[in-house]
Amino acid sequence: MFKKMFVNYFFTLIFFCLTISSFSQVEGIKTINKEDLRRHLIFIASDSLQGRKFGTEISGLEITADYLKDYAQKIGLKPHIDDFFQSVGIIATMPGLGNIFIEVVNQKKKSVFNTNSVVSLNGRLDALELEGEEIVIAGFGWQDPGNSYDDFEGIDVAGKIVIYAQGNPDLYLKGENFSWNNRQERAKFEKVFKQKPKAIIIASNPKDKKNNTFNRINRWNTRTKYFLNETNESSDEQAIFLTEPSFVDVLLGGKGRFKKYLNDISKNKKAYSFLVNDFKINLVVRGTSKLLDAKNVVGIIEGSDAVLKEECVIFMAHYDHLGVNNEGEIYNGADDNGSGTVTLMEVAEAFMSLDQKPKRSIVFLWVTAEEIGMLGSNYYTQNPVFPLDKTVACINLDMVGRVFEARDSVWDKSPKLVKDFDGLFTLSNDVWPKLEQINDSICSELGIIPDKSLPPGFLRSSDHYYFHEKGVPILNYATGYHADYHKVSDEVSKINFDKIKRVADLCFLVGLEIANIEK
Repeated sequence: MFKKMFVNYFFTLIFFCLTISSFSQVEGIKTINKEDLRRHLIFIASDSLQGRKFGTEISGLEITADYLKDYAQKIGLKPHIDDFFQSVGIIATMPGLGNIFIEVVNQKKKSVFNTNSVVSLNGRLDALELEGEEIVIAGFGWQDPGNSYDDFEGIDVAGKIVIYAQGNPDLYLKGENFSWNNRQERAKFEKVFKQKPKAIIIASNPKDKKNNTFNRINRWNTRTKYFLNETNESSDEQAIFLTEPSFVDVLLGGKGRFKKYLNDISKNKKAYSFLVNDFKINLVVRGTSKLLDAKNVVGIIEGSDAVLKEECVIFMAHYDHLGVNNEGEIYNGADDNGSGTVTLMEVAEAFMSLDQKPKRSIVFLWVTAEEIGMLGSNYYTQNPVFPLDKTVACINLDMVGRVFEARDSVWDKSPKLVKDFDGLFTLSNDVWPKLEQINDSICSELGIIPDKSLPPGFLRSSDHYYFHEKGVPILNYATGYHADYHKVSDEVSKINFDKIKRVADLCFLVGLEIANIEK
């Protein structure tokens, strides 16, 4: 009798729990409304916000932050401290064209050459004055111990200005293209800086007669660059410049000497580095920098379990975009990333509608400054509301509002799955395999096809990257690139709100399960 009563009670309890769970799912999903999604997006992607760009005098980004804050407050989210804003200090550096000056002086301190055709490769370096510095010319700045080649063997570069050529001896000899290999050049100067030079000057390839590489990087360098105020990078230790090869010709005694010097190194496969005795260098960098304040918007739902509420699930989307172009056209960024921004709004409201809140806490994080280097998400991972080892998962949304149309020719090379209404790019890491299993299961229930074909490089493609780097399990949702990506044509009229609704449902259900699961 007792056994029968216990069995009946047990199955009743299981049914009750399942019913509660199912009811919570239905209760939450029914609050996710396409018309609300449309209404929010019409505002966020409106001309009045002037493209929501960080660092401009136009206040569209500030207005968007206030809009998200007011919404978080309205639906009952809790602020992370006293306010919904997390202040993000950002340094903007503006070196300005022609504000870097190199002068070559002889032993009598007489100027024999000067140029302002110089690019700083460290955007943080906005001021520097060096006078009468010793020079080392070091081939390609190349170190290849496996092949017994080292441009720095037997030469002391500490406290001196090191000058070397772009590229490496093998590529130079083969006469391959002159394109700038950023990964290779960074690896080179990171090794060189361990030897504590005063500065590094890289000369572009003298075979590149039109100076295409230098001109391209120079154009890029005229843009304002942004860095977190709290970054550990030291601009004093990274004085790195790119200049034209004619500068090195002067140091070697005449036109064409630099090219011949590199030819000899490459053909002989022998390093030939030396201290320049006849000349010294004066180098001046003049620029401006200023400290700007950006805002992450953070709203929290406190978990219902006394223990598990100390852990959290993060939902994240960036709310900034590209601003206005030189012709006065506005980048409204309806898909990038107005779609992710409004999806988070509806998902937050869905969780707030639940009578029984999830066991773990939920963090809704609208991050700033993604378009200028994912600075908002970087800052959050350095200053998290919940410790990162208590962050069970981070779900990022970046461009979730489109399906394939004939005009989107850029998608022709995309996997076929995402061209379907049911397709969704899903990116995860291997920190917690159960997360991907949960996502796959709920995708199946909703009739969504999780396309996992994105290459590993996409782990760096959006704000989930810094969480991945810190070892947090991540999911990134995206409906893919399209013909309107980073164009003024990314407008609300091209958004598929049925698709956004499905992504929002998926987010809610995945988040609900993760927030309640026993790990």
